[in-house]
Amino acid sequence: MVQGRDFLGGVTINGFVDPAVKATGDAALVQAANDLASAVKRQWREEAALRRLNDPYPLPVRWRPAAPQLMEPWRSLVRLATTGIGRESSASPSGWASGPEALTGGGGDLVKVLARVPTGRLVVLGEPGSGKSMLLVRLVLDLLALRRHGDPVPVLIPLASWDPDREDLDLWLEERLGIDYPWLGEPGRTGANRGRELLDAGLIMLVLDGLDEIPDRVRGRAIARINDALGLNSDLGMVLSSRSAPFAATVRPQNGREVRVTGAAGVEVEPLDLDTVASYLRDSAGGPTHEARWQEVFAALAAERDPHPLGQLLTTPLMAYLARVAYSPSPDAVEDIAYGSGPDGRPLEPGQDSERGLVPEEHHAPVGHPLELLDRSRFPAPAAIRAHLLDAFIPASYARHWTPARPSGSRHRWTRGQAAHFLTFLARDLEHRQQGTTDLRWWDLPDAAPRILAGVTVGLVAVPAGVVMPFGAWLGVGMLVGVAVAMIGRRWSPPTRSFNRGLAGGLIGSVLGSAFGLGMRFVLGIHSPAGYLVSGLALGLVPGFLGGFRAGLAGGIAASFVGAFVGEPEMGDSAPLVNSVGFAVAAACVVTLGHSRHPARGLRWSPLGILTGLGGGLVLGIAVTLQDGLLSGLLSGVVAAAGGSFGAGLEAKPVEATVAADPQTILDQDRVTFWTTAMAGGIAIGLAASLVVGSVLGSWRGALAGVADGLATGLAWGFLQARYGSFTLARWWLALRGHVPWRLMSFLADAHRRGVLRQVGATYQLRHAELQRRLAGRT
Repeated sequence: MVQGRDFLGGVTINGFVDPAVKATGDAALVQAANDLASAVKRQWREEAALRRLNDPYPLPVRWRPAAPQLMEPWRSLVRLATTGIGRESSASPSGWASGPEALTGGGGDLVKVLARVPTGRLVVLGEPGSGKSMLLVRLVLDLLALRRHGDPVPVLIPLASWDPDREDLDLWLEERLGIDYPWLGEPGRTGANRGRELLDAGLIMLVLDGLDEIPDRVRGRAIARINDALGLNSDLGMVLSSRSAPFAATVRPQNGREVRVTGAAGVEVEPLDLDTVASYLRDSAGGPTHEARWQEVFAALAAERDPHPLGQLLTTPLMAYLARVAYSPSPDAVEDIAYGSGPDGRPLEPGQDSERGLVPEEHHAPVGHPLELLDRSRFPAPAAIRAHLLDAFIPASYARHWTPARPSGSRHRWTRGQAAHFLTFLARDLEHRQQGTTDLRWWDLPDAAPRILAGVTVGLVAVPAGVVMPFGAWLGVGMLVGVAVAMIGRRWSPPTRSFNRGLAGGLIGSVLGSAFGLGMRFVLGIHSPAGYLVSGLALGLVPGFLGGFRAGLAGGIAASFVGAFVGEPEMGDSAPLVNSVGFAVAAACVVTLGHSRHPARGLRWSPLGILTGLGGGLVLGIAVTLQDGLLSGLLSGVVAAAGGSFGAGLEAKPVEATVAADPQTILDQDRVTFWTTAMAGGIAIGLAASLVVGSVLGSWRGALAGVADGLATGLAWGFLQARYGSFTLARWWLALRGHVPWRLMSFLADAHRRGVLRQVGATYQLRHAELQRRLAGRT
């Protein structure tokens, strides 16, 4: 370079300028992107190893340009890249492809192909099992290997759980990022979540997998939502994958409006060459013996006059992989002795023995010689071989002797029959109840059990609280009325994700309702003990859990008015029964309708919750003062304010982390949140109830009321804040019925290590959608 000045003149060396850092101007945000890049790289390196993508080498998938009628014209891409409003990209047109025909490639060239698309947006199409997901994983890792400090971070996100009719893409992405990468749920410099800030700053490149897994009726809406997100940031890069036929039916429907992915070029994955598959299966056979078996198979295929179904089938990476797993077992797998045979020479089913009915798991071998795949009488069409390989996948995967990666992990082993049974139930649940989604999330499992299971459990725990409360039947009646009004009110005023708005409405409603009821009694000349005001507070807060501010306000007014107006000091024989029914129904409704839908990953203080707790303590102190004197009122108010603000002010939140979350970690964090909030709420309400009741009826009755109220309230608060309680009850219910194992998370982790499941952040998926559909269709 120095000698070049003799020919070209003076040489100037310009210092490196990072465009991403210059564009954002926020070192903290760039550091967050760098942390995310480290987490994504670690996540997909581990997942690529478990999926054996480099064992012995990646299948050399090739692609060609997608059909031009499915994509925008190339001139539109160039115009958008050069004249797009707000576009800051400094990419040089000299590196762009001249047209879609230049996008042909294969192997690891997808990152280069993407760089040649003017807009940096690409749609990857292909048939089922053609290797689209494998290509995306490889693309993410290749992009991260080339990424510079402050560049956008490629994040692979499956679209299966997105409902475009209910959520915009950016809002759904913000929630998903906060689950898969917990620290992105923390507030950033602007007050928005860090994930939201990274999306707005263009520091996340979207790699969206599985558009075809969104239901047909909303797939066109999904593309429109994607276009809306792309329109907000003209520099936003994106890669989208889909099966070819569903994508074509969506963008060019026979009846309906056509749609295109804005600014995106397209490629379509081609079938594998049979010689390539033959080399791959021989190279991955694990030894000369198994290599010779595959040599026999492909020699026989070459000698066939007519195209054999096996030759047609093995041209997809999925079928090549399944054939490898079934007929080229790993070194720790058992010998190929099939299923064994009984005294009559007939093959035994898995788990059977000719004499005692059972055989050890190590005698459960997968299948025999791959030459059997050439039997036309047994496999007359590719569909028959496909079904056979899908059915052989789980037995072959569970023929291995697996040792958990972590010494502390579960060493429980499941037989092939047990694994197939449990996975079949999970696949059916995904396919039928969850309408074909491929995302297997532990926090969705409670919906597979009866919906009222958690509510009934907490309602039964609340029965003793109603029995020991030293009030007349008006307490239970008021609670039932308040719940009914709040249930009606929530239809017009749906609740928000935070319960504190409802609690604030219930608190205000309880004061207004109690005052109104007591005022009516005063006008009518009826004696009104101040204890009605104390009970009115409890009656008003319960409806607050069922809805937002308006529903809580209406329910609080109705409940407190009924309690204060119709109340009588006498207990009566029916009071314990009526009150217990009221407490049970209220608790069951609160937990059933208000329980958490998403996992919690930590704790935080809510200012609104703290103010609600302080306000409740103040009003309670005034009420007790009117009834039992200043000292008792002051003590009750201080304890109730401190405990209430602690219980109501403690909310679930994501925790700080710099690694991608996994399902077990999310469950552990949710479990901690469940028990912490349950104890906080239980202790707060228990102490307040103990003091209030004890000041009137003595310490013994106060202690009984405190324990009963604390247990019921604490358990309900835990269910409202975290998903662990509902998940545990559902897991027990399904395990008792034989649908899932007792150690479900250990089973899923073991299936993931065996390659039966794949993991995307905090979500599991079956190895392929074809496997899920095959399992779901079993009888």
